[in-house]
Amino acid sequence: MKKTIFILASIILGAIVSSSFTTIPSGPKLYPELEAFFKSLNDKQTTPSHQQALVDIKDNVAFSDRDFEDWNLIFYCSENTFRSQASQVFAHTLCYAEKHKRIKVFSAGVSTGDISPKLIAYLTKIGYKITSSTGQGQTTYLVRFSDQADPIKLYSKTMTDQSLPKSIVTSVIVCDIKNETDCATLKTESTPVNLPFVKVNSGDNDEKIDATLKSIASEMLYVAKK
Repeated sequence: MKKTIFILASIILGAIVSSSFTTIPSGPKLYPELEAFFKSLNDKQTTPSHQQALVDIKDNVAFSDRDFEDWNLIFYCSENTFRSQASQVFAHTLCYAEKHKRIKVFSAGVSTGDISPKLIAYLTKIGYKITSSTGQGQTTYLVRFSDQADPIKLYSKTMTDQSLPKSIVTSVIVCDIKNETDCATLKTESTPVNLPFVKVNSGDNDEKIDATLKSIASEMLYVAKK
């Protein structure tokens, strides 16, 4: 009897020791520069007026982990050239990093234009690897954030673009529907969440660009963080 107990104890002890040396699979890896950028942000540093909107979006993202269908997150703006594109990139990246596997992220606008070169420059500066191609008068960007993931495909599009999903959608408006005339005409796929960010113009200085993009990134970090 004692011998049997000793053998069982040895097996259990061996299993415990073995498991302590087992490598735990790591999560999805972003490029090191991007890891450092997102770690430098404070996900609690959100705009007070945005708090309920962010909670609503965060709840939808969390719900996607318990569902059996893809959940679509679409960011809308007057022009799909800066705020909505930035929101798409940051939300996509962070949902990937946090393993929200069923979240698919898109963006669109009332009208289209050239994606802001200042946005592309900023994304490159913080660690994204970006290539571009031009066809039919429009530039498309492939934005890479990890060697383990497909790149984000960015191009300016309207709400009628065929690539946009039509169901199971969380719609987020990132322009100011009260003060931006074009923004007030937005017709979204679902009742929208209003999350207005500061409008950026081509002549704005780098300080405003950086502050706006850090604000968007911080709030997307709040949305995605488990």
